[in-house]
Amino acid sequence: MNDPEYTIIIDTREQQPWTFKNRTTAVSKLDTGDYSIAGFENLVAIERKKNVSELATNITEPRFKDVINRLSTIKYSFILLEFSLKDVLIYPIGSNIPKHKWPYIKITSNFILKNITDWQMENNIKVFFCGSASNAENLAGYLLRKIYNKEKGNLNHETFQRLVLTVLYAEHSSTTIRSNVPSLSNSNSIISKPS
Repeated sequence: MNDPEYTIIIDTREQQPWTFKNRTTAVSKLDTGDYSIAGFENLVAIERKKNVSELATNITEPRFKDVINRLSTIKYSFILLEFSLKDVLIYPIGSNIPKHKWPYIKITSNFILKNITDWQMENNIKVFFCGSASNAENLAGYLLRKIYNKEKGNLNHETFQRLVLTVLYAEHSSTTIRSNVPSLSNSNSIISKPS
């Protein structure tokens, strides 16, 4: 099956991003989430969490509450967890928190599960326990392709032209380049062509 060509947007703040082998990617600032699709940034957002400690820390931050509120306004919003439900249930075991501090932890596994349930039921955000980084990356790639295939017929002419320019620019350039395509959300995007 020949997949359509589209560009996966990786947020500039992702320090160790997923690679999405055989896919064109661009590094650009996203208002919501860590990953999206060029031209569909207001339609799809994937937020990535690497471990339970990161999630436990984020839950209490006002900034993350803003992220959840923004995700709730996006049609296809996901939080992909690179760990398992078991990791949450045994928290803080396996975390980077020293054992002598465990009695003072205010964020419990039940509190984490309550938040995950609320995000799904009250904010309509789909949350997946992926068990590993590679599983999360594979699921993200599948979700992005599926959403693109479903929504590409709903593109307006201007968005379609922007996508074509992005893809053509990436195809006719070196593996990683600075993009000056003016209609991208950030004109300083870095586009990577699949190897």
